[in-house]
This record gives sequence, structure tokens and C-alpha cells, in this order.
Amino acid sequence: MSHLRVRTREGGGGISVVYVDGYLNSLLGEEMERAVYDVVDAGGAGVVLNFEGTKLINSIGISFVIGIVERMRERNSTLAFCSLKRINQELFQMTGVSRYVRLFDTEEEALVFLAQSV
Repeated sequence: MSHLRVRTREGGGGISVVYVDGYLNSLLGEEMERAVYDVVDAGGAGVVLNFEGTKLINSIGISFVIGIVERMRERNSTLAFCSLKRINQELFQMTGVSRYVRLFDTEEEALVFLAQSV
């Protein structure tokens, strides 16, 4: 399944960056969720979800995002999104996700914000 593309890197200070590349549907959503939960379960202080490679997000994909937001809030972990295409940014605004998660233009901006928040 080469079309599934989720990778994680340490961003410093207990913050990890999870890259989500492709069409965010149920398959990619499961991969993204697993990557984020692995970071949190390992004691990570925060996560940046980098959506630069995410072309579209369908309704199932958005439900995975909402689940991640809820779990991160329950655990008092910090979460930020970055590098969203305009259509996905509008989707997060329409669904209300952007009320609970800060959206940043760049990964660097998100990392600076999380470093100050944890």
C-alpha cells in the first residue's frame, strides 16, 4: 500500500511532527491516528500534524482528526496543525476543528508555539 504515507520525526523538546501525505480517508486516517497515539503514549509533550502533503480530507478523515483532537485534549497534550492547503483549512473552519487547534502556515511556526506551550 504505497499510497499510505504517514511518518514521524522528533521536533525537539518532546514535540513530534507527524507528516500526513495523500488523501485523508479511512486508511490514511488510521495510520495518522496510530502515529499520533504512539507519540502520546510514549510520553510526548505535543504533536504537530503537518498536512503539507495532504491533498484532500473526506468526512471519515475529518472524523479521525476530531478523535485525535478529543484525545489530545483529554490528556492535556498540545496539538497544532500546519501547512494546510486552503480547502483543508476551510474544512477545519467549517467543522469547528480550528476552534480547538491552532493552525500555522509553517512547521517552524507550529514548533515555536508548541515549545512555548509545553
